Amino acid sequence: MLRRTGLSVLFATVLVDMIGFGIVLPLLPFYAEDLGASPFEVTLIIASFSALQLVAAPIWGRFSDRRGRRMLIIIGLFASAISYLLFALANSITVLLLSRMAAGAAGGTISVAHAYVADSTEGDERARGLGMVGAASGLGIMLGPAIGGYFSRYGLGAPGLVAAGLCLLNAFAAIAFLPESRQFQERLAGRAKGQAATLSSWVRSLTEFPLGLLLAVYFLTISSFTSMTSVLALYMQRVFSMTAADMGLVFTLAGAVTVVVRGVLVGRIVKMFGEPSTVRAGCLLLAVSVGMIAFIPNRWWLALLVPLWAIATGMLFPSLHSLISRATDEYSQGSVLGGSQLAGGLGRVVGPLWAGALFQTYAIGSPFLVGASLSTIAVILSVRIPSPHKQDVEEKIEPGHQWGGPVTAHDSGETRDSTGS
Repeated sequence: MLRRTGLSVLFATVLVDMIGFGIVLPLLPFYAEDLGASPFEVTLIIASFSALQLVAAPIWGRFSDRRGRRMLIIIGLFASAISYLLFALANSITVLLLSRMAAGAAGGTISVAHAYVADSTEGDERARGLGMVGAASGLGIMLGPAIGGYFSRYGLGAPGLVAAGLCLLNAFAAIAFLPESRQFQERLAGRAKGQAATLSSWVRSLTEFPLGLLLAVYFLTISSFTSMTSVLALYMQRVFSMTAADMGLVFTLAGAVTVVVRGVLVGRIVKMFGEPSTVRAGCLLLAVSVGMIAFIPNRWWLALLVPLWAIATGMLFPSLHSLISRATDEYSQGSVLGGSQLAGGLGRVVGPLWAGALFQTYAIGSPFLVGASLSTIAVILSVRIPSPHKQDVEEKIEPGHQWGGPVTAHDSGETRDSTGS
């Protein structure tokens, strides 16, 4: 049972992390260009966050399976505070790059937060817990750009001081109020039986069906999404003369829609249609919303496209995380969810890089067309995603066992009883 106090602190932890990310996202391109960065260097700095998160997340996850979730969440908050302080004080491209690398390393704890919920809840309670974490993420993306846009009037580095202060406050709150998710002896006794007990079994779990398929869809869609967000501000500035404050409002709207979808709607959608169908719908909506950006005749079309991509990601990513968690035994949640960030982190790294290269050397609208193509491929792959069997909703998956098998009419998610996040 996930205690209310623990969930509240966990909610605040993810909220603060994503507020910091949201503060930086619309400001970073302008901040970097003020320091002399080219468009490609801007996307390189953005990608550095995900590159370090890619390396750190599996390490955070495996350590959390052995040393506890609580300690690593607290360490991550202090590390985030340092990274945002560096961002605030950056006076060169090098320092700005270091600040984003440090933030990425600290951001690997998001998989620990997911694991905290997964190993403290079951069935519908797990769905509610993951839904709360997803809502916190969306709320952070909504509040972050607004905070960043407001404090940017005092300098583009000023919002970093606000983010650093929030991280410190939440770290002290976690020390005082966040309980450990499970007893150490229980975890230590069971870890040798888990599907990620050894490095080879961990790699095998991540590459075999169904996890390998889920991670491929995750990589393609996160690459599509981050490629779009990394060049959107530069594109809108050049085509429609939008400012940092304008882009702050754009990402605030996206966050508001995401909060509603993740916190209220996605669980109901999943119960009606199942996680696999929800994933397919999310991939399709993402492809449409990203591709259309290259063709909009004026800035006001963003009022349609921003909610569309927010609905897409709000449905897609929580459903994928839920499926990944339910394909993992109870002793390996941190390791596998952390390992899934290899796919997600790789997508966040290469997405901004190829988007920046295309934006600078080919055509400024081309990243959106390529991103839409990747999401279309994800739609095709997602057809093969099976649903968890009913027995896996009601009890923990036995070590070494993964749901899967041929996709039938029932397993497609159209008539099944399911949970979501």
